[in-house]
Amino acid sequence: MKNLLSKRFLALGVIASLSFTACQKAETESNALQSNKKDPEMNVIGSAANASAIKGLISESAAARMQETYKKNYTGKNYTEHVVFNIEDLQKYLDQLKKTYNSDKVYVYFGEYDEVTAPKSNYKGRVSVFFLGNNKRSNSGNFRSQNVGDSTGVPGEGSNYLNHGSIWP
Repeated sequence: MKNLLSKRFLALGVIASLSFTACQKAETESNALQSNKKDPEMNVIGSAANASAIKGLISESAAARMQETYKKNYTGKNYTEHVVFNIEDLQKYLDQLKKTYNSDKVYVYFGEYDEVTAPKSNYKGRVSVFFLGNNKRSNSGNFRSQNVGDSTGVPGEGSNYLNHGSIWP
């Protein structure tokens, strides 16, 4: 029994040590990305040397500042603080854009719900966002077009537009 306990404590010690080392490495890499900024107030984080970095990531302080500026300028009776989309839905949407439309870009548009477009009656007059993938297979040259020549004919099937995230408040 004593031997079993000592093995478990040893295993926990090894796991804790590895976790601590991984956290230190991640913090070092994060600090390296942060130090690549020319201006400490610059909100874009990234490095050409780090190929795994996602271009366009912003710092928490930049996001908070942008949100406060938005709240200051746009708070009203139809105020929308944020819109939430399910990651699985977004991933399926992005995969479909690549496969069906050969998309290499996603546009984020702002819109306002009316009596026809509101998924819930209390959304009428509220601001939302919707996504549009460019259609590089369109024969018309219109990247908004959903006509790709092999459409299923089912409304919404194969659409390169996505909406219906949940809005708050």
